[in-house]
Amino acid sequence: MTAGRKAKGERRRAGSRSGSGLLILLLLASGCATTRVAADRSAAAIDAAVVAASKRCACRIGVSARHLESGRVYENRADQEFESASVVKIGILSEAMARVAAGEIDLSERWTLTEAQKASGSGTLLILDPGLNPTWNDLLTLMIGPSDNTATNAWIERLGLDRINARMSGLGLKGYRLFAKIPALARSSETPSPWKGFRLGLLTPREAADWMARVARGELLDAASSKRIFEYLDRDPTRLRIARRFPSEFLWAGKSGSMRGVRNDAGILRTKKGRFAIAILTDGSESDSPSSADHPSVLAIADVARAIVDAWMRELPDVTSKPE
Repeated sequence: MTAGRKAKGERRRAGSRSGSGLLILLLLASGCATTRVAADRSAAAIDAAVVAASKRCACRIGVSARHLESGRVYENRADQEFESASVVKIGILSEAMARVAAGEIDLSERWTLTEAQKASGSGTLLILDPGLNPTWNDLLTLMIGPSDNTATNAWIERLGLDRINARMSGLGLKGYRLFAKIPALARSSETPSPWKGFRLGLLTPREAADWMARVARGELLDAASSKRIFEYLDRDPTRLRIARRFPSEFLWAGKSGSMRGVRNDAGILRTKKGRFAIAILTDGSESDSPSSADHPSVLAIADVARAIVDAWMRELPDVTSKPE
């Protein structure tokens, strides 16, 4: 073979390799573009659902959601502050579990209910007789599932507002603030009502979803504490909000909250497509619907959650392990 023919052959082979490399790059770019388009479409569909839900409840809605296995994230007003209502109790639970882990609190110890300690609002303890001796573990169960306000006040008194807020700040949740104990039942007949203008706490949707995600991953405080926290969230959560439009095989663990004009929910949805950490906070609703289950803001939360999960599940593979 002459030198000229050899050079031409090498140029042809080089050109072929270059063309193959270019084809691979084009295919990869096409795949990335397809993924981006799908993600953009999902976000647009969820955005539309949030707008429709906001109109439905005539309220402000803040959303933060993430799919833990894929890393997908959707947010809308995620950094804005909302009245937390009872979702603020996740901070009380965090500080309690940290003190248990440090050996400072024994959850088997007992607390005695008195008439003066009964708090207004939600809960079971306010209708029970004074003298009842639940354990501190019982009080945590009542505080998170049935959202018992008397149990909440008992824990606030024991832990201290400043230490609860400092714990959450130390966990990186700088927007979290617990302001006060819940008004006592004995003050219910006062004029003006102790609930008038009352604020229990502040929280952003992003911080609520981040807290839930860290619990689900076993990364809040430590793995053992995360597991115990998850067990409280999993015991008796309402399925009327985020989990409302999903079948029972979609497992739900979370914490809800309600005050006048406020309906909130945050938690962990476990499905065959993996885990979704979702926080949806609302305020500003003027509805006085007598049924909490059908409150416009409750239905709005359900609509947004369904839009997020439906949009993502179409594009997600099944996970290999069964949700726990």
